[in-house]
Amino acid sequence: MLYFIAATAILSSLLVSGCGFSHDEHITGPYRLIAVDIDSQMSICYQNQDGGAVGRINETVFSYGFNDRFIVAKQHPNNDRTVTNYFFLDMTNDSEYADPSGSVTGPLNKKQFEDASEQLRLPKFSRTLKSLE
Repeated sequence: MLYFIAATAILSSLLVSGCGFSHDEHITGPYRLIAVDIDSQMSICYQNQDGGAVGRINETVFSYGFNDRFIVAKQHPNNDRTVTNYFFLDMTNDSEYADPSGSVTGPLNKKQFEDASEQLRLPKFSRTLKSLE
């Protein structure tokens, strides 16, 4: 948890300071797929009204999908491509200054994600960054 807080603080301060991005892609609503310096830092973030962003699903996110309620993501933790984690974010439980632990579920393995997907009718993955897959 301490790593997550530190990473979020660093990402937020870099975003507020106006540094360029390696990647910045709108997902839906206030959610963005952002890599600050290099693509292996790809994370799903919540963009604040002041233009900063707070991490929701940390690096390395390489695939996502969404519907009106959920964002789903596949992630290689710290770009370790031998491991694939699955996450889902319930946007109805999230807000600008909310603790992500209240809206983000994961990391899950493939079976756990498939079970949750069936139960909650999670969206399909609709965007994959092949270079990070």
